[in-house]
Formats: sequence, C-alpha cells, structure tokens
Amino acid sequence: MNFLAHCALASDASEHWPKGELRLEGLLAGAVLADFSKGLIPMALPAELQTGIRLHRRIDAYSNQHPAIKDACASFPSALRRYAPIFIDILADYYLSLAWDDYYCAPRTVFSLQCYEACDQYALHPEYAASAHLRRFIHYMRETDLLGSYHQWSHVERGLHSVLRRLGQESLLPEVIAACLAQHDSGQSAFRIYFPDLRQQLTTWSSLMNPKRG
Repeated sequence: MNFLAHCALASDASEHWPKGELRLEGLLAGAVLADFSKGLIPMALPAELQTGIRLHRRIDAYSNQHPAIKDACASFPSALRRYAPIFIDILADYYLSLAWDDYYCAPRTVFSLQCYEACDQYALHPEYAASAHLRRFIHYMRETDLLGSYHQWSHVERGLHSVLRRLGQESLLPEVIAACLAQHDSGQSAFRIYFPDLRQQLTTWSSLMNPKRG
C-alpha cells in the first residue's frame, strides 16, 4: 500500500477499534511518518502515533503475503519483477482514488486535507523535527495535493519516476509505465480483492494499540 491507502486504512481502524476515534490524528500521521521511522519505534513518540506506525507495518507485512498481490507482481515482465511490489503500492493508490466513493463517504479532498494537517502536527515532535527530508516531503505532499490527486495518471507516472530515480533505474521508466498500463484492468480486479481483505483484517488488529514494546 502507498500513502493514500495507508491513510484510508488508518481511518478505518479508528472506526473499528475501541475508542479509536480518539487516536485518529495519530493513526493518520503514522500512516505516512512510518516511512521515516525505521527499526524500533521510539517510545518518546505519542502513543497514538506509535500505534499508527505499527499499523502501517502490519499492513505492509500482510499485503506482501496476499495472494492477489503476489499474482499481480508475477504479471510484470521478469526484468521488472524485482521492483514490482513497489509499483503495486503506487498503483493501489491510483485504483483506490478511482473507486474512492465506493468505499468512503467523505470527499477525497476533505480527507486528504485532514491527513496533511495530522502530518504537520506530529512532524513537529522532537523525534522528527530535525529531519529536513521529512519536512520537504510533507511540504511536497501538501503543495501537490498528492493524496487527493492519484486519480490522475500523471501523478502515478511521477511516483514511478521518483522510485526509479532513487533506485538508480531511471532508464526503465518507459518499460515500467507500459507494464503498469498493461495491467490496468487486472490490477483493478486484484485491488477489489486485497483492499477489502485488508479492511476486514483491521478488526483483528486492535491489539496494536497496546503492545508491550515497539
């Protein structure tokens, strides 16, 4: 899952977990900030943000083993399969954005703004305050309305380009875009399987609110 799907699932968790609505902002922020927290989760972070980071990690662990996602990855050309899970994450936000009204009542633009404000709030914590990379990303996310714009294919291509640049594989961009377009229909069908499965799993993960450590 990528940022929009992670945030959407965090919002779902806040509705299903006992008193989860009190943790909504932390869950939303954790859905994004988890990518900037590696290793043990700092115990100095607010409890609700820790929970959001744990949820992000649990979603990743579950989705990486989901049969529909494995099948989608296997449908990429062999030369791209190594990076296919990353492409599937980006495409998940695209498919969710296209079908947003099938799953959620709040307009995507309103929900996106709520996520940006949550990230702004928790990124001020001392554990993150010194991260120029995080500040740049949150500014970029808001300025481009990243979460609210994934229904536009140009944003998908921008995301793919960014990933390949970080991997030092920019020359693969035309091939990757073609492969992603080729699986448009099958990818949407797979999304309609794994995303509802993830939403259903949330009800069994409420123990993430009260772990012993990390």
